[in-house]
Amino acid sequence: MSSPLRMRHLDVLLAVAAEGSMQRAALRVHLTQPAISKLVRELETMFGAALFDRTKRGVTLTECGRALTIRAEYLRNDIERARDEVAAIGRGTLGSLRIGALPVVESALLPQSLMALRRIAPELRIRVQDGTGVALLESLRRGEIDCVIGRLDSGADGKDIRAEKLLRLPTRIVARRRHPLAARKRVTPEQLASYPWVLPQPGAPIRTVIDGVFAAAGIPAPLPAVESTSIRLNYELMRSSDMIGVMPDDAAAAYNAGRALAILPFDIGERLPWVGVMTRTAPPSQALTLFLRVLRERCG
Repeated sequence: MSSPLRMRHLDVLLAVAAEGSMQRAALRVHLTQPAISKLVRELETMFGAALFDRTKRGVTLTECGRALTIRAEYLRNDIERARDEVAAIGRGTLGSLRIGALPVVESALLPQSLMALRRIAPELRIRVQDGTGVALLESLRRGEIDCVIGRLDSGADGKDIRAEKLLRLPTRIVARRRHPLAARKRVTPEQLASYPWVLPQPGAPIRTVIDGVFAAAGIPAPLPAVESTSIRLNYELMRSSDMIGVMPDDAAAAYNAGRALAILPFDIGERLPWVGVMTRTAPPSQALTLFLRVLRERCG
């Protein structure tokens, strides 16, 4: 590189990529348009490649520009995270922890672990973000969150993501207490298929397993009446209808003990992936290191 890369370069690159216009990017980062153009030229000189295609309507990223933009976003998030951690250490605290959580851990593992963490580090600021596995893993890769807790799948391990198994957590098939199948001692796939379902979206581990149950029985998997990963919403739907759904064992047991839902007598076995924690392969912050220790102690 002929000149040093500065944070301003990253800010400008990401602003122009997001706005598709040098003029709008200038407003976004509070610079003049000539300053924006100069910084973009410096970047192109540094990397020896055109980063944008210029047209009368604005600018679009080249293939090289797209690759650099992805890395720039990661780098900026890492630098901002490092600033926060250093400032927190200077104040004598651990700073913050950003957790991506899938529904399978929301009933017991996550809240219990957070309470244990709070007892050790009451000053720690914690933010929990929910979403799909794909979206949370992408946020993790970009450095927007520190870890993801949920079921491990094929996209959860690689060069940039480290996956750690924590525990096996069975899933139960559930329905309202007075559901026609609730009083039976045995339920067949054919009987299950005759009722409407609420299930996660295609591609979710439990959806794949449930579809496999029906495929193994030689019958078509039912199309869900509602696709949802929200335990609370799914409970409300099942409580007021004949819909059938699935819940993690701890959530199903709690609803069953409260006589809100019934666990149907159908065992889907141990076909689901492990519940685990996913982190980036980069060195963890002090806050994340402490949280990982808490998780291991609770699941050990």
